[in-house]
Amino acid sequence: MKKYQIEIKWTGIHFLVYLLWMFSERLCGLHGRHIQYQQLVSVFILVPSLLIYALALLEKKLKVFQGTITFKQAFKSGMLLTLFIVLLSPISQLITTRLISPDYFENMRDFAVTHQGMPPGEAQSRLNIGAFIMQSLVGGLITGALFSALVAIVIRTKSSRGV
Repeated sequence: MKKYQIEIKWTGIHFLVYLLWMFSERLCGLHGRHIQYQQLVSVFILVPSLLIYALALLEKKLKVFQGTITFKQAFKSGMLLTLFIVLLSPISQLITTRLISPDYFENMRDFAVTHQGMPPGEAQSRLNIGAFIMQSLVGGLITGALFSALVAIVIRTKSSRGV
């Protein structure tokens, strides 16, 4: 596990940042009275998430690879980070919807039915913890792969640009 110490550390940081973000959304009313803005605002979690990937891969470059890293090495590290984050995502979803914002799905369903014209049965099947966990798994893998590639391109060492 020591080999993956940096990825595990940054997975924990990502986990805490996500929960803090969700708590902040709740405090701002985005899980209740201002729920119509929640999807728009929640996209901005990608900014700290990308920063976490950049800091994690830079730390890997400096501490493990002594300042020289290939695209492949950086991308592999980013994908390990992604795997660890995705493995924790069901837990973060459960903490968010059970502890931080227990009325979240009820509020989302009410908003979807009342303001977006979604049939109640569809709202029930699309806006629940199972659907959100699946979305976080798939979305986390896609976003993680993109962030890993982007950061790897940026931080790779000049002498390894062809790799």
